[in-house]
Amino acid sequence: MRLLLQMAWRNIWRNKRRTLITISSIVLAMVLSVIMRSMQLGSYSKMIDDVVGIYSGHVQLHAKGYWDDKTINNTFELPDSLKNSILQHSNVIDLIPRLESFALAAGKERSHESFVVGISPDKETRMTRLRDKVIKGTYFDASGKGTLVAQGLASFLKLDIGDSIVLFSQGYHGVNAAGAYPVTGIVKFSSPEINRTFLYLDLESAQQLFSTENLFTSIVVNMTNPRNVEETTKDLIAVIDTTKYEVLDWKELLPELVQQIQGDNAGGLIMLGILYMIVAFGIFGTILMMTTERIREFGIVNALGLGRMKLSVMVALETTLLAAVSIVTGAILSYPVIMHFHNHPIHLTGEMAKGMVNFGVEPVLPFSLDPGIYLHQAFLILLITLGSTIYPLLVLKNLKPVAAMRA
Repeated sequence: MRLLLQMAWRNIWRNKRRTLITISSIVLAMVLSVIMRSMQLGSYSKMIDDVVGIYSGHVQLHAKGYWDDKTINNTFELPDSLKNSILQHSNVIDLIPRLESFALAAGKERSHESFVVGISPDKETRMTRLRDKVIKGTYFDASGKGTLVAQGLASFLKLDIGDSIVLFSQGYHGVNAAGAYPVTGIVKFSSPEINRTFLYLDLESAQQLFSTENLFTSIVVNMTNPRNVEETTKDLIAVIDTTKYEVLDWKELLPELVQQIQGDNAGGLIMLGILYMIVAFGIFGTILMMTTERIREFGIVNALGLGRMKLSVMVALETTLLAAVSIVTGAILSYPVIMHFHNHPIHLTGEMAKGMVNFGVEPVLPFSLDPGIYLHQAFLILLITLGSTIYPLLVLKNLKPVAAMRA
């Protein structure tokens, strides 16, 4: 085998120009494919983190059926036994309680629909960084009294710090819900929809408003490693009573985001497919020429005693070495580019940037350092290259030494 490997290596470099052209084409494909996938996967990861981090979180716990019928009556109490069972999971940091419902918000002159969110101020800001979004006034103080109003809603209602906002709604089991609260802070969100409607109360005030003492509409599960969300969701489903509760991950909470990513990913895969088709034809053309030129050589070597099986192994080794050199070179050349754009993401401008901001995503394109990107592209290139050896192997299988030496 060592002798065959040495012969294969020398055979590659017998025609240096052809070999370098082939390697260059494969390297270019490797570099372009790795950079393209790194940019795609990096932007998807950023998109998920931004959209999920604005509000929903990666995993939520609800009363059974709440997500299909989001009413204040579909609230639930979180028993200590269930809370402790969830917190025992190695990937769970904390549980963030919320009480959510719609209400009519009124200022001095105008009224507008609003989405009222009762929160635990300290826990909420640890996950969504709500405190950092305050552009005027202050975050909830130690007493927790007052309200945070989204900038768009405050602007429409002509509210400023110190003004009162009046809320009218329907509480638990149809009771009337009404209350007046001082505006202590104004928060700004990148998502226009959230910026037009959201309003935050501390959890106790929200429970008093809607007459839902110790009840919640959702519990957001804050995790150590959001990349393990699917495994964590399955584990949590296993420890809850599924007749009373439901656990949903971000893919179920935000199906429109999933569809957007899937559509963009499909387009990227089509582009990669076209690129690899071009490379495959180039590699096959090179292998075809190499095989045609070496028919006489194969016949002589076979006549001297080197069997067809060993000849086939040698040709396969030549192709494998060609692919290996190209893959390693492509990986080395692409890594600095990916590292640079991982640390210094591309900042977008224009209409694309506006569209991303409207969706709640920062308009940047970070690159992913996921090692799986290299492995997937290397595997595909190796597969294409080895697939190109089918033709020379068929030629060697049907090789007739006498006829080959006369070629």
